[in-house]
Amino acid sequence: MSAVATGTPTRAAAGITLEHVTRRYGAGPGGRIAVDDLSLEIPAGQVCVLVGPSGCGKTTTLKMINRLIAPTSGRVLIDGVDAASRHLVDLRRSIGYVIQHVGLFPHLTVAENVATVPRLLGWSPARQRERTDELLALVGLDPAVDRDRYPARLSGGERQRVGVARALAADPPVLLMDEPFGAVDPIVRARLQDEFLRLQEGLARTIVFVTHDIDEAIKVGDCIAVLGVGGRLAQFGSPAEILAAPASDFVARFVGADRGLKRLSLRLVGDLDLRAASEVRPLPPMAPMLDRSTSLKDALSMLLDAGVQAGAVVDDAGAVTGLVTIDMIAASLRRSAEGAPDAG
Repeated sequence: MSAVATGTPTRAAAGITLEHVTRRYGAGPGGRIAVDDLSLEIPAGQVCVLVGPSGCGKTTTLKMINRLIAPTSGRVLIDGVDAASRHLVDLRRSIGYVIQHVGLFPHLTVAENVATVPRLLGWSPARQRERTDELLALVGLDPAVDRDRYPARLSGGERQRVGVARALAADPPVLLMDEPFGAVDPIVRARLQDEFLRLQEGLARTIVFVTHDIDEAIKVGDCIAVLGVGGRLAQFGSPAEILAAPASDFVARFVGADRGLKRLSLRLVGDLDLRAASEVRPLPPMAPMLDRSTSLKDALSMLLDAGVQAGAVVDDAGAVTGLVTIDMIAASLRRSAEGAPDAG
């Protein structure tokens, strides 16, 4: 999903507000509450991840945003407008939706799948084709090769890319993603996560992303809503806030005892005040070469795997610009826990 320039004008992202939203199934003692009095404020252009154990109401919450499920009480506002007041078809066509198993139409080609909503909106064939080819390139597929293929001939990762392209076809201000990368193997999943982040950097859609994987939530989310059993909000905040200060024992257990290491995934080598390369010479033969965009978690792993204390930080041309050490990473983690800025 490498981000490329898009010639199609984009609509501004829309903020989402959930006001005391509850979803109850059944009445009386046998009734069940799937989502309980949930209030959230999701800023426009951000990725909000809903995370929690199975049965905590993540997917139900997602479906209440586009009215696949109606709230029992409370309101969902999109760009300040009550979703319940909008025409249902218009609402759903304005919200992209990506699910775990993609849901591509098997009898339609890739291009026909991507153009589903533009076709329903009455776009001309030429405009449909232009938008389809633009989006296939945007998500890292070759329009000349892939547009006439059928879903059965695609890999799992390719089908996920087509699903994202289809969700973006009418340039929706809101994108809902329900475990979108859960059906692919870990290597492909990590690659899709990286490409999703690059794509979002260019498009800045408002995205509500459901996952049960806290590591995925930390990686892709600008903000995280941790839901507990019974559909109650346990904590809402940035990944750094939740890792540094879990609001309860439940949240602490859910994010894991290794949350200190998880915090390292939020900080980059380039965030450090790197030591000058001249301070440590010569570099150990096994010293890894790192760029400034390497996370401190990955940097620490590379240093430990190589059995060295220091690694070289290189620029795009491969020239050494500084050094990062295990001690520097450990000090950064301590400062992060204390809320202090990094320093070399």
